[in-house]
Amino acid sequence: SYNEFRDMRENNGEVFADLAALEFAVAGIGRDHEMRRSFAFLTSENYFSLMGVHPFRGRFYNAEECRPNANIPVVVASYGFWKRQGGRADFVGCTLQINGQPYTVIGISPEGFCGASALIAPDVWVPLGMRAQLGSAFGDSESMHDLANPKNYTLNLVGRLRSALTIESAKSRMPVISQRFNAMQSETEFQREVQIQKPSRFSLSTSPEDDGPITLIGTLLMAMAGAVLLIACLNLANMLLARGTARAKEIALRLALGASRWRIVRQLLAEGLLLAICGGVVGLILSIWCNNLLLHSLAALLNNVNFSFIVDLTPNFAVLAVTFVFCLIATALFSLGPALKATKSDLVNDLKQQVGEPARIGRFSRFFAPRHISVMAQIALSLMLLFAAGLFFRGAMKAAGLNPGFVAAGDLVTEMDFTLLKKEPADARREIFSIIQRAGELPGVKAVGVGTMLPYGNFTNTRRIMSTRSTLSNDPKAPDPGASALYTATTPGYFESIGVKILRGRDFTQSECENRDGRQVGIIDEEMAKKLFPNEDAIGQHVRYTIPPRDGSPNDIEIVGIVNTHRHDVNNETPLVRLFVPFAQGYTGNVFLHLRLATQGRQSVAGMIGTVRSTLREIDPDLPIIQMSPYVDLLDRCVGLWIVKLGATLFGAFGLIALLLAVVGVYGVKAYAVACRTREIGIRMALGAHRKDVFALIMRQGALQTALAVFVGMLLSLAAGRVLAQILYQVSPSDPFALITSSVILTMAALFACFLPARRATHVNPITALRTE
Repeated sequence: SYNEFRDMRENNGEVFADLAALEFAVAGIGRDHEMRRSFAFLTSENYFSLMGVHPFRGRFYNAEECRPNANIPVVVASYGFWKRQGGRADFVGCTLQINGQPYTVIGISPEGFCGASALIAPDVWVPLGMRAQLGSAFGDSESMHDLANPKNYTLNLVGRLRSALTIESAKSRMPVISQRFNAMQSETEFQREVQIQKPSRFSLSTSPEDDGPITLIGTLLMAMAGAVLLIACLNLANMLLARGTARAKEIALRLALGASRWRIVRQLLAEGLLLAICGGVVGLILSIWCNNLLLHSLAALLNNVNFSFIVDLTPNFAVLAVTFVFCLIATALFSLGPALKATKSDLVNDLKQQVGEPARIGRFSRFFAPRHISVMAQIALSLMLLFAAGLFFRGAMKAAGLNPGFVAAGDLVTEMDFTLLKKEPADARREIFSIIQRAGELPGVKAVGVGTMLPYGNFTNTRRIMSTRSTLSNDPKAPDPGASALYTATTPGYFESIGVKILRGRDFTQSECENRDGRQVGIIDEEMAKKLFPNEDAIGQHVRYTIPPRDGSPNDIEIVGIVNTHRHDVNNETPLVRLFVPFAQGYTGNVFLHLRLATQGRQSVAGMIGTVRSTLREIDPDLPIIQMSPYVDLLDRCVGLWIVKLGATLFGAFGLIALLLAVVGVYGVKAYAVACRTREIGIRMALGAHRKDVFALIMRQGALQTALAVFVGMLLSLAAGRVLAQILYQVSPSDPFALITSSVILTMAALFACFLPARRATHVNPITALRTE
């Protein structure tokens, strides 16, 4: 509570140098009747000083403005929000409409500042004294508006440890603070434990575990990039080995004239470093270009999410330093070995220009020569990356091919959030029904309906229900008679407008949807009917919530209709079950208006946006419209589907780059091997060998090396599949189709790379080959 925050700030056992309070709220921020939903952070007056920042312009709010229930409407705008508003010099002092109320901008936060989070940032910072007006982003009630209420436990605390303390040492002092907290409560209240954690860098949470998925994905991407880097290093190492062999006479001559081995190694390393730095610069430029593509894709997604995220992918000093370090590592990987080998030369043979592999090398040593081992490693790593790309591609195909169970084509969706205007629920419902009536009169509109949740949207609302004839057992081993259902309040016409069929029973009536205290009825989907009433007709049956409504409303719902099963997202193999209730009984403030048009073409649906928007503005100029879009566009920007597609794209790109590098590597090594064995091939052909024998000789070695590399690559692929299992979409981590397909593609590519040098070997002229020796 606020009182506990003040007490802890003054008496924290010498743990914190400073302590600030933080709360999150959803705010509708707009000007000139245009509104965007975003996060607003409500903080105490010392939050900015604790974070060590100063205002870019203007000032931050003071203690008086943060006093509980001060109700002084001032706001600090973020730097990004100020830039999006045109970056006007007179922005400080202007008025913003936040949740329908005027706020005065008193300052602008510094560029890039987003508080304790690295990704999620607010558009505005608001003093805690405005808590009653904005509310909370994660559930709110009227009793929790007053910060002076000692039972209002809605604040998050952010502290800066004293310089001599670590997290672990601070944790050991928390029990004393916990005892002080509990001593401030009455004996009837629950006991609490004060914990200290590093703030999550990627979410609005104090739980570090929330960073797990992002950390896992980042680690996997770094591992894939590292594998590609290793393949490239092996490729260049082969090139430098070949170059060292070609320069054998030059190096031998330098050594014979007194040059030290270390001096020659330094020269070769410098040449390798130059290659690495040039490659690093080109790679950095390509990464900036790829980052821009990723940001463009992310921007389209965030337009659907309607929250502000700070994603700065501009290279900074740290990125440049890491790039340089990787250049040094790459230099050591692909230059050091060839440089040391080049200086371990046989001066006599090298000065005599005895090019090629010595005759004493046997088949086994030639088969497992360093450059051949390098090529086989490239093939194995490339197969692993191709297999990973295949798994994600298979998942993306499955996600794209799912039947959602509704018809998105021809549906224009408008999201409106009446909670941003603090409008009374009864007034908002009346306005929504007026909107339905006016929208239904528009030309080309076949059906209109409103629901409180959007299938394939970004938010869910669930209720656990069970048959009224079932009872909950205290035995944890007993079968669960209930089911967790997606909970949606709808108006008449909703199912027709979204393209969902009523299989049995009926839709809700107008009176049921307008009267909050009317008859308790519900509609369920097929899956729910099968689960709760497997051997009987669900129509006329009664269900109840496992946790009764807090407002004391009746907990007995009669089933009056059954609709076909339809999905809510792409993340579950089996669609989640659904419960629909009349609109007035489940209205929460955020609604989705569906207009089913006579045409299903996307362009025709998009062409109606202007007409619908102007019609809605005629009803209410301040209508809190969050987004208006053809439903098919919203499905394409679905977060789950976007993540699956992004994984397929990124891993596919890594796989293709690795495949290209492996093919180039195989071709280069085989071409160099044929050049080194020109004399041997000439002798074989002079002694009667046919061209097909020479061709078979080169291809046989390449095929055996490819087979061995593919075998090792399959083992690596299966191991990689286990690592990727957590983020795969409905695909086995050992999917045989992906494994076989990637193996065949890589084998064919490697054999094609062997074919060209082998074909060239068959055209060696024995006389010319022997004469050159």
